[in-house]
Amino acid sequence: MAEQAQVAVRLTGADHTSWNRVWDVLEADSRWWGLACRDNSLRYHPEHIVESLQTMFDRAGEQHGDWTLQRYKEAIRVILHENIHLLAARGTSHSTGMDAYKEQPAHEVVEEATTELATQILLDRYIDELDLERIAPGISEASTPPPYGEYRPAVERFANAVGARIELSGDEVILRMAVVNAEDKFRVAAELLYDKTLSDVMPAQARAGAVAEIEAVMKPAFASIHGYDPNDPLDVKMSALAGLQAFQQANTKINDIVEYWSTNQDLRRSMDAGLGAAPPLHSAQGPASGTTPAPRRSANQPQAHRQPPASRGD
Repeated sequence: MAEQAQVAVRLTGADHTSWNRVWDVLEADSRWWGLACRDNSLRYHPEHIVESLQTMFDRAGEQHGDWTLQRYKEAIRVILHENIHLLAARGTSHSTGMDAYKEQPAHEVVEEATTELATQILLDRYIDELDLERIAPGISEASTPPPYGEYRPAVERFANAVGARIELSGDEVILRMAVVNAEDKFRVAAELLYDKTLSDVMPAQARAGAVAEIEAVMKPAFASIHGYDPNDPLDVKMSALAGLQAFQQANTKINDIVEYWSTNQDLRRSMDAGLGAAPPLHSAQGPASGTTPAPRRSANQPQAHRQPPASRGD
């Protein structure tokens, strides 16, 4: 328990963990197996997590059947998942993003799916770092069905599309998004796209505005799948389509910005020289309008049908 957070930092390269070094147990009848709390503490289910791990260490080095190894590995998965929630960029914390998580469905979808995808990428390395194969031989080979099946396809498809656009793997995009809090994840994706596609075509002074516009058009598609059913094959399929749509909206916005600045190079040169005022919004409609095109919505875009839960957990 003392090592759980710093191992997550080392594996991800995060700036820091927000964990306050306090962990406690949940109520025995809690539906959550783990919680990363607003005060940056951790809480774990007394049976599924705490008792499972205590038994694993009490029986260190013994051989176990597949079901027992799966139970142990699931407990480790939950611990890694909650510790990834607590990672944050410099000057921020996990708690900084909690309002966005609770009040904006798109942020909850991306936070949970990114966190679980990063957990699956890193879980066996986490086990190696904690030397748990010595404690429970065979644990690395055990399977752990990941949760959030209604959200993961969206983020996985989105990350793969972003990665292809900027010459990174989808896993690398996921890991870069995972190390910031819920409020900042869309911004990381938008900055990755900006730095690869727009940094050479527009003035540096306009970067923040362009990133904000790219970030904004990604969110509706993710919000539309909030509350989907992980056991409904159609919802899972529509989740993947939503992730692709989010990327397509971002790509369309990038193309609009490129078109605008390619026809306004005099303004760009003035701003690069420090002579211009703040730029208009970066719309292909031209500088006079000061507005950007509305996000293009697919006719088959799924719609949200549940309110966000009151707390974050696994």
